[in-house]
Amino acid sequence: MGRAGVGPLGVAREVAGPPGVERVLAAWIATAEHATTRLPTTVFSLTAAAAPRWRLPERTLDRLTADPVTWFEAEHEALAGAVAVAAESGLAQSAWGLAAAMVPYLDLRCHLGTWRRTHTLALSAARAAGDRYGEAAMLRGLAQVSLYQDRYEEAAAGFTRSRRIFHDLGDTRAEAISICGLGAVSQFRGRHARSLGHFRRALAMFLALGDQHGEAYARQAIGRACIRSGDLAQASESLGQAMRLAQELGDAHREGCVCVQMGQLHQAMSFHRHALEIFESLGDRHCGAYALQSLAGLQAAGGELAPASAGLERALEVFRELGDRSGEASSTQLLGELHRSAGRTGLALDYLRHASALRRSLPV
Repeated sequence: MGRAGVGPLGVAREVAGPPGVERVLAAWIATAEHATTRLPTTVFSLTAAAAPRWRLPERTLDRLTADPVTWFEAEHEALAGAVAVAAESGLAQSAWGLAAAMVPYLDLRCHLGTWRRTHTLALSAARAAGDRYGEAAMLRGLAQVSLYQDRYEEAAAGFTRSRRIFHDLGDTRAEAISICGLGAVSQFRGRHARSLGHFRRALAMFLALGDQHGEAYARQAIGRACIRSGDLAQASESLGQAMRLAQELGDAHREGCVCVQMGQLHQAMSFHRHALEIFESLGDRHCGAYALQSLAGLQAAGGELAPASAGLERALEVFRELGDRSGEASSTQLLGELHRSAGRTGLALDYLRHASALRRSLPV
């Protein structure tokens, strides 16, 4: 239960008429979606168009969600409970619509357990109801969680299945979102040409739709893939376009992501520090850990071993907590190399052996 007047019964009290289950769920969805629009990153948001919504008065909505992160922090467990109630009641649209509305917040704050739990419940409800769009939306969300946790086969299967359904249903934007997921899976597997093909296909779709947020994401992803494949000129062009779009859209989170890639491209700590400031201000610990890792790599190369070590230990803690084994492996490798540079041979070997074991445990 959230703060008085904000949780499910509080929402129901703001709604005229009897606080029945469907009415309360309708109020939850409308309020969660309103809060989601105020979050710093919503590029992959999907909505259940046919789910009932019961909007509170605008003044009340604005008051409740003035600080959307704080509202979600107070209410996300109650929202997860509402997904379960909707699924158990056979209200598939409400179940998956509410689960989908939570994704930008769950992504931002890395609540992967809640994300997987709500999507699994809503997926079962959508399938039981024969709701193919809801099934695809939940498959895509579950695939994203699997990607974050290095379950690449599982992620690829989910993105592939969701893409096929979205294509059959004629939703180009949702299909492009799933294609981006396939691009990310290929990238983590080191299949750079295939990754670029996916991202370029998604970019063309976002451009045809006039979706600038999707375009910014795709251009940044292309830039990242080009860095890894060694095409630095194309990387610079794509990242420059992504940065321009992010700033024009006021998308601070995308700007932070682009800054990490810019820092890698130009070997410039200033980009990483700016990215870290952005992610810390948004409370995004996962992206912040990657910014810390990249910054530490440059610090170590410049002989700043103490700050590099501290940054890598902080990043390692986040990766372990979130179950991101690829991030954990790369941070552990960098710590081993750092200790070797400092002459701590025994400690370096321990880290390097652990990094090798982590890499062997990753799927190919």
